[in-house]
Amino acid sequence: MFQIMCFVSKTWSAKVHGSLKCDSPAEVFTLLKASDFVTHDLCHSFDHCGGSARKRPEQFTLVLRRWHSLNESNEFRVFVRDSQLIAVSQRHTSFFFEHLQDEKEVEDIHRAIAVFFQEQVLGRFAPSRFAFDVYVDIAPRRRVWLVDFSPWGPTTDACLFDWDELAELEAPASPELASFQTVRNEADCRGKVESYHRVPLELAQLNSGEGLNELLANADRVLKQKEQEGSKS
Repeated sequence: MFQIMCFVSKTWSAKVHGSLKCDSPAEVFTLLKASDFVTHDLCHSFDHCGGSARKRPEQFTLVLRRWHSLNESNEFRVFVRDSQLIAVSQRHTSFFFEHLQDEKEVEDIHRAIAVFFQEQVLGRFAPSRFAFDVYVDIAPRRRVWLVDFSPWGPTTDACLFDWDELAELEAPASPELASFQTVRNEADCRGKVESYHRVPLELAQLNSGEGLNELLANADRVLKQKEQEGSKS
């Protein structure tokens, strides 16, 4: 058993379809084996890297960090392109948080994140394009905590943006003017990313009307086949 609870990730990714809190090596190994995201890193890390012939890094890093229970409304994902902060999104897009509708509250959070980026991140991370997650303490402290870095691209959740939009966003004159998105009402809440990993693969792949039509057509063919077999018996 560990002396403290820990959070587990591997190089870029952690699993998202269950609890990340572990208190023993056995739980760590079980968590890693069950994770689609970890499997992706092991086999397809460079799928979206232009010009890379490699599918995976030469070595991996297993990271164990002290577990902290965080208020999800205070977590944000920050997007950096060409070493400029261009966008900030509410991290957990399946929830509506009333206090994030307060203009002064959002301005204070935005300012704290911008200052943190300029003083603690800019120039200290080699890539010029990436995303990073932060946790912002409630007022009056407003201390910003770095949670994680993520690659720039489709393998990272764009939260309330999409990657085409992020690629085309005009660079702001200063980080404090970057686009800042929150869920505006209950109707705008999005499904949890981890829900994708809790349903049959066939359903998870229904990200288009064509996929749904194909599934229904296959089901119809199977039903007719069973009816024909039943009539012959």
